[in-house]
Amino acid sequence: MSGFELIAGLAGAAGTLVQTIGTLQAGREEKAKFAYEQKVQQQQADEAQASSQRDAGARYREGRLLASQQRAAIAGSGGSLADASVIDLMNDTQDEVNLAAQTEIYKGEQQKRGYNDAAKIAGINANNAMTRAKYQAAGGLFAGVSNMYSRFGQQARASAPATGSNVIYQ
Repeated sequence: MSGFELIAGLAGAAGTLVQTIGTLQAGREEKAKFAYEQKVQQQQADEAQASSQRDAGARYREGRLLASQQRAAIAGSGGSLADASVIDLMNDTQDEVNLAAQTEIYKGEQQKRGYNDAAKIAGINANNAMTRAKYQAAGGLFAGVSNMYSRFGQQARASAPATGSNVIYQ
């Protein structure tokens, strides 16, 4: 094997090694990206739930204010809070307030589930990215070794001197 062939073989081996390392690094970076997405989705899930709870609290406060205004209006007009129609009206108002607050909580829970699902998918993608990088790196390594063998291994065998003894047995 000439000096040029040796240099070419070493360069090919170095190129294969660099490609393998680069593929693994790209996999690590993609995994880190998906892991970051997963954390962001989890944070958004928590924020969606907290936001819905704040909104539900606001609906309850609005309901208490409305009930207070209703009682003041009834008392100011000379009505009785013990009147059946007044009780029905105030119960209906309270039911609507409860429904509005519970709807806010439900919306937050739905958003939280959606974000958590996205976080799970990001976690799966992170694992898949690294697995894919490992397979690609292994494939690149084997392809490089195969290429070097086909270029230099067969050639070296064809031009290699014969081994063994020249003695002919009688």
